[in-house]
Amino acid sequence: MPTNATLADKFSRMDIFRSVPRPVLEHLADQSRIEEVPAGGVVFQKGDLGRSLFLILDGETRVHDGEYTVAHMHAGHCFGEMALLDEGPRSMSVSAVAPTRLARIDREVFFGVLGEYPEVMQKIVSLLTRRLRHQTDKTLEQLQRREEQLTHLVEARTAELMQQKEEAENLRVKAEAEKREAERQRLRAEQSERAEQQFLANMSHEIRTPMNAVMGMTNLLLQKNPREDQLLYLHSIRQSSEALLVILNDILDISKIQAGKMELELTDLSVADILEQVRTTLQFRAEEKGLALELDYDPHIPPVLVGDPVRLQQVLLNLAGNAVKFTEKGRVTLSASLLERRNNRCRLRFAVRDTGIGMTPEQLAVVFESFRQASGDTTRKYGGTGLGLSISKQLVEKFGGTIEAESRPGEGSAFWFDIQLPVGVRRERAPETAPAAESAETLRGLRVLVAEDNPFNRIVAVETLEMLIPEVVVRTAENGREALDLVQAERFDAVLMDVAMPVMDGLEATRAIRALPAPLNAVPVIAFTASVTQKEVRRCLQHGMNGCVPKPFRDEQLLAALLTVRAGVSATPALSVETETAEPPKQASVQLEFLEKLAGGKPERMRKYLDLYLDSVNGALPRIEAALAAGDLDELRRVVHTVKPQFRMLGMEDVAQLAQHIENQAKGEAEPEGLPENVERLLGAMRESVAGFGTLNLKGFKHSY
Repeated sequence: MPTNATLADKFSRMDIFRSVPRPVLEHLADQSRIEEVPAGGVVFQKGDLGRSLFLILDGETRVHDGEYTVAHMHAGHCFGEMALLDEGPRSMSVSAVAPTRLARIDREVFFGVLGEYPEVMQKIVSLLTRRLRHQTDKTLEQLQRREEQLTHLVEARTAELMQQKEEAENLRVKAEAEKREAERQRLRAEQSERAEQQFLANMSHEIRTPMNAVMGMTNLLLQKNPREDQLLYLHSIRQSSEALLVILNDILDISKIQAGKMELELTDLSVADILEQVRTTLQFRAEEKGLALELDYDPHIPPVLVGDPVRLQQVLLNLAGNAVKFTEKGRVTLSASLLERRNNRCRLRFAVRDTGIGMTPEQLAVVFESFRQASGDTTRKYGGTGLGLSISKQLVEKFGGTIEAESRPGEGSAFWFDIQLPVGVRRERAPETAPAAESAETLRGLRVLVAEDNPFNRIVAVETLEMLIPEVVVRTAENGREALDLVQAERFDAVLMDVAMPVMDGLEATRAIRALPAPLNAVPVIAFTASVTQKEVRRCLQHGMNGCVPKPFRDEQLLAALLTVRAGVSATPALSVETETAEPPKQASVQLEFLEKLAGGKPERMRKYLDLYLDSVNGALPRIEAALAAGDLDELRRVVHTVKPQFRMLGMEDVAQLAQHIENQAKGEAEPEGLPENVERLLGAMRESVAGFGTLNLKGFKHSY
């Protein structure tokens, strides 16, 4: 470490300090700091605030911007002069090339010691000016060299291109023909894909809005005692509308399947009930054609299995519906048989056989392709989109099975598929719902706001409400802004909110309503939407809506939605993705009141439901823990999805909402941050509920609240 005298000697040999007296330099040396920087070490980074002047005592440094070196400096040089003029960020970085010793003079020290020597600052400014001029000249020189290089490159590339052009011209005729053919094939493929995607994504949504008006007004007219000839026309309109709605639903299904968004539900199902429902649905059509519609049910099939009853029925309805459609005489047989039962799982075979028109081998080869039918005559005579069998095939594959077919022209066809389903537990049937008239009576005097920009749909909604609900009071708004103003001005029991509206859409209007002061912000909001995909429904709930009614809606759907929010089942807005993890869930408590209602007040049924819950949760706990430890998101999603309905069965809605959010995170439909913490919270809630429910004594239980 140099002494003050030694350091003052070095200062005196530097040009900027030559006019400064020796005692002042010794004082400056006493106030300076000596820093040792190893080779490769950084003195300061670009962007750091400048507050010091550095003098190189020994060694070497380089001034650089990233990898680009601007200058090298040796012993006797100084740098950082701009810090004396401006404390702004450094424009360059300085690093040591070799082990370097520096004297660091802070800004306050410099002006405190040398404030009476303006010639020092003049030399600093002069030094900066020379350095700037040198750097500018160097930069201009580099730019000139780069320009010359680019000129040479352009000339060389131009010559190369000219040569390539000449060679290409010689092959132009052949290449042009190949290009035209390739372009034709590309355009054909792009047009096909674009047309299909636009058809799937847009047509179903765009048609649903006017379809809502057509079907709604038809139903209203049927309630107004039309003449006999008008009744015939109205029934024809309704049947045609329902047929069109089936096509729209097919389009939505194939769209969801192709987008990978079709998920099967896991719930109890009865194969016998599903077969009977399919027969009931098709019985009238079969009788009209004089066909025998037969069921062949294997009694060895367990009465309760676990799967998606809606999708299984959809497949069977597609197959059996086609069989009835393409059979003019004879019979259609729908069968279900048990092939194997192992480890509490059943392998089943479902088959549909008919004595209809049959198919050629060529037609059979493409029968499961989308938008394909046997021939143009088939489409003209029987109608349809050619989507039903494609949807059936993909749904069967979702079940983990395969579907096959055989047929001969004029001799009929047979379709069959095999799937495996777990065996379920027989449960008592839930009490039947009240008749529609009785349900509507509970809504007497309901005050409803209908926010809908389409005038026809507005009429349908208003007149349907007036027809269904005694003494209902209905107000209307043509956009979300009007709806928001009316909610603040009047009291409503429910708001029916169209999602797509001008000025302010339904989602924005709902967010604004939820931001109002209580109790205005608690009004139930039910979405009217022509897009009934799971994603759209989830989006509505995340924006604070309490439920969704699809367009076109049926009377019972609208009535059920109003009854649901009136009963307070979903009286508070659904948690959005942004707020679902903001607060910890409530402890899983013993919801006796909810359980009592579910079990009809019978302690033995309450105990049975509790035991079912405990079995399910105790089985799920180690699987969730293992999936979390292994980072297996698919397994985590499956287990949480399976156990989630059990929480709702016992009224643990807060825990069910947490489970839903975890499921969304595992599927990638919600931000993944906090997933492990959410799972730990769910596990804690499940363990608490097991402890509470497991020790609960229901003997002699009596209502006490």
